[in-house]
Amino acid sequence: MAQPQPSNYYSGPGGREQGSEAIVNQVSDTARDMTNRAGTIAQELASSVRERPYTTLAIAAGLAFAIGAVWKLGQRQPPSAMERLLAQMPELPDRNSFARWWRQARP
Repeated sequence: MAQPQPSNYYSGPGGREQGSEAIVNQVSDTARDMTNRAGTIAQELASSVRERPYTTLAIAAGLAFAIGAVWKLGQRQPPSAMERLLAQMPELPDRNSFARWWRQARP
């Protein structure tokens, strides 16, 4: 198994200054690339809305529904004490069958 090598950011002539310049250049290149991609996506979205407004609206409504459904599932309340008790005793009759039995048992 290969041993991890020490970082070479501080080695060589120039030391820390050249290493920090390389990092700053890499970060600025990445930021520039992301800005270009965001601009391209925004242009494509704008042209899509102009060319197919109903399709875009349907996609937005579908996404909103899906996000709302996922959010609602996360907000589900825990079962009440009565629901937990009934879940532990499935042989108990439900409310409607109990009411029918009660009406039949009374003279």
